[in-house]
This record gives sequence, C-alpha cells and structure tokens, in this order.
Amino acid sequence: MAITKEHQEFIERVGALAAADMKKSGVLASLTIAQAILESGWGKSGLTVKANALFGIKAGKSWKGKVYSAQTKECYDGATYTTITALFRAYDSWAESVADHSALLTGAPRYKAVIGERDYKTACRAIKAAGYATDPQYADKLIQIIESYSLTAYDGTESATAPAGRPATSSGSNDTGGAGSPANGKGTGKMKASEFIKRLQDVVDNHATLYVMGCFGAPLTGGNVSRYCTNHEYNKAADRTAMIKAAANKNPPVFGFDCVCLIKGILWGWTGDASKTYGGAGYAVNGVPDIGADTMITKCAGVSTNFAGILPGEAVWLKGHIGVYIGSGKVIECTPAFKNCVQVTACANIGQIAGMSARRWTKHGRLPYITYDTAAETPTGSATTPAGQPATSGGSSDTTAAPAFVVGDLVRFTGSKHYASANASTGPACKPGTAKVIGTYKGKHPYQLKAEPGGGSTVYGWVDAADVQAVGGTSAGSGTQAAKMRVGAKVQYSGPVYRDSNGNGKGKTVNGAFTVKYYYPGRKCGVHIDGLGWVPESACSVVG
Repeated sequence: MAITKEHQEFIERVGALAAADMKKSGVLASLTIAQAILESGWGKSGLTVKANALFGIKAGKSWKGKVYSAQTKECYDGATYTTITALFRAYDSWAESVADHSALLTGAPRYKAVIGERDYKTACRAIKAAGYATDPQYADKLIQIIESYSLTAYDGTESATAPAGRPATSSGSNDTGGAGSPANGKGTGKMKASEFIKRLQDVVDNHATLYVMGCFGAPLTGGNVSRYCTNHEYNKAADRTAMIKAAANKNPPVFGFDCVCLIKGILWGWTGDASKTYGGAGYAVNGVPDIGADTMITKCAGVSTNFAGILPGEAVWLKGHIGVYIGSGKVIECTPAFKNCVQVTACANIGQIAGMSARRWTKHGRLPYITYDTAAETPTGSATTPAGQPATSGGSSDTTAAPAFVVGDLVRFTGSKHYASANASTGPACKPGTAKVIGTYKGKHPYQLKAEPGGGSTVYGWVDAADVQAVGGTSAGSGTQAAKMRVGAKVQYSGPVYRDSNGNGKGKTVNGAFTVKYYYPGRKCGVHIDGLGWVPESACSVVG
C-alpha cells in the first residue's frame, strides 16, 4: 500500500514507543501501532490533538488523571451505531498514552489472552473478544492495517507478514536480528561494507535505473508501471509519470529506486531479478526496517559532520536525502538531480572530481546493518594529495577542472538567459538575482540554478559559469571599493594553489599579482586566481 510521508512518520514515532513498551508489557507492538492508527485517525482526531490520547480509553471511576470530553460512536447490538458523549483519559504525551494502554491491558484479567501473544491475528481477535471495542469489524480492521503497513517489523519478526503485493522472503544472510543500532563502532550487521559497496556499484554498472519515489528496486514492467505512477504524490506529477511510462517494459528492464530505498533494497536482498516483483528484494527483512532517510541517519553510529576519516560504506546524509560513500571521494546515490538515476557523484566535502557531479553532505555515519571491513583512507602519492586523486608530475594537481560551486550553494546569478540542458545552444530570457545551485555538469553551461524566493531572479535552468558569483561577490568595474575582495579584483599572492576551495589537492607555488576569477567567502581557500587554482583569502592582498 502506498504510504505518505506523514503516515510513515506517524508509524515510526508510535512504532518506537510500542516496540520499547513491548519488551516490558508483552503487548505486541504491531497491535499497539494498529490501534493507534485506527483509534486516532493517524493522530488527527480531536482526542489525540487536544489530549494526546491515541487509543480512546474511557475515563472510568478508577481513573485519577486528566480527562477530556468527546463524542464517540458505539455499536451495542452489532448493527446499529449510536453517538454518545463520554469522558476519555487525557495525557501529557504520546509516550504516556502508550504506557497507559499497556497498563490497561496487563492490569485487566479479561485481556490475559492478549499479553505475550506473538501472532498478530490472534492478538487482534483476542482484544476484540475481550470487549476493548464495540465495532464488530474491529479485529479485521486491525489485521488489515498491520498487513497493509507491515507493522510486524516492530515485533522483531520478519516472517509474519508482508504488505499486499510484496513477497515475504526467508531470512537473508545478513540477518541482524532486528538490531536498531550497532553494539560497537564497527556495527553488528553481517553484510560486509565491501560487499555492500560491490552490490551498489553493480547497480550503477550493470542495470538501467530511474528515480522513482517509494520504489526499492522493482522492475518497471507490467503492473509495476501503474503501481508506481500512483503510489506517491511525487510520482503522480505529470513529468514524473511520463518518465516512468517512458521507461516501462524495456528489454533489459529499467529498475526504480529512490535514495533510501536503494540502501534498503540492497539490504533486503535485491539481485536485479526482473522476474520478481521487487527485483528479488523482500520487504523489511534481514533486520532492516522500512524507514526514511532522515530516520536512517539517526540509527547510525559515529555520526559526524567532519568528513575526515569517513569509512567506505558509511551513509552520507543531508535533509531529506541519503547516499553511500564508496571511497576515493565518491558517493553512490539515487537522485532526480544530475542523471535522474542511481549514479556515482563526488563528495564535495572531500573534494571535487573533474567531470563528475558533486554534492555537499551534512553528516555521515556507520549503518547498523553493516559490518565495516573497510578502513579510513589515507593520502596516496604525496602527503597533500587526497585519497583517490592522483598527483601530477612536478607535484602540481589539476586545479582548473573543479567548479567554483557545488549543489546546495547559494549564489548570485548575474546573467539574463538560462538553458534546458548543460549543452543547449539557445535558451529563454530570465531575470538575475539570488539562486541556489541544484546541479553541476561539465558542459557549456555548467551550473543548474533555481531562483530563491524573494531573490529577484526567475532563473530555473542551466547557466554560464561567468554568470554565477558567490553571494556578496561583484563583477569588475561595479564600483566596489578596491580594498574589498571580489570577483575581478587584483590580488597579490605568494604561496601554493589548491585543487578546490576546501584546500584539497595542494599544487605548485606561485608568486605575483593575479585576477580573482571566483570568490567564495568563508571557505578555507575561497579565492580562485586567474584559472591557476584556489588560494586562502587570508594570504591575499587586494591591490586593485
């Protein structure tokens, strides 16, 4: 069943509480989550919003806590519903609501058959038979919810259910026993990082792929085509639906992934088997839950914003997006940006790679489902050459290929035209102003920009490098005072040049007066001189 981001977040929030509570109370987590969904309307009911009550437990004479008055429908004869006004228990938090729900069940003898029951169907029928609700279809509704959203993943078992249309699989070779976090710094998963990377690279090298939201490796054939045109609002957009249909029923087939589903698909056993509905993957198996990118990074160990010493196989993350670092300054990610598929990109936190799209990430961390048999990379060739970047003869690096800006940078667009592609010959007019870099490519127009709200620009396309400046930078002859660093300024500099603005790739030493081609304030080496390379602003003297 398609699931919205809002519903996924509700399941993850309540699921964490229910799974922790199950260890103490014996109440099956999947039952608790399903009841919360049904009783609270996904957390939208007035009782939940105003009283933090997820389960609609009435406040009897024995209840000494807060109460909330609300209308409810009851069915006393199995056929007719009657609306009544009743007092319900109220709480300060959802955690209190979950705890009280379990206390009610464990404290009443009539719910004895529910406590400790590991079969979700039996538990659902037992709680209805004990009189928890008057709705005659209550048990069936709970069972349907559990199966539709694979809630048994929170029970610590993978064999009980699989969502409709998703095949259940036997336990895989990388079964982590449902571990939510590593027991040590190296992780407890049985899939090795080297194998993980190998499988990701196989996707890039040997399979055609397309970015499809909510898809974890399904071949875009047969019924999967219509399924993924409608499973998510993102895919329902006309342009995305057209892309999915254009990729449909190819030979060999195109497989769909999104960013976090690429990671989950591999860990769930994806093999690229086009005869299987999900390319050979199971669902929420091998101890790997169905969670989003922003939740997955919270499960990682050693999460850091410092990319020095990152291990190949670690997750790299920014808000709403996730990828995997594979070594040598590279990341495998699935994104609608750049090539609109599973692809290798440069990790801009480490350095640019000539001819390769680059992205700057926020954090990285070790996935709990992986055993890290990889080591942190050390520089090779020379002490100043980053791992994966060959030194050039004479001790200098290629400092001219790296673009000045990377995806996510806020820039000032000074041009009047944008293009549909990086190598387009003609393009429509647009207005200059503040914009964000959303793509880079080695072409005639190397930057893809999108106008920032309130920034004055209407740009949304690929533009010339000469028309892109750092926010605060100005063109030569603009009247800016000579003492201020800017694009077009003349500076006196003596020292080494570097391959990128982060100070990676130390090159040859230069001495003289140079023109500033690019300027990015705040970076370690934020001044690009003449095309020679990047240098520290602190070592430059503005002379004109």
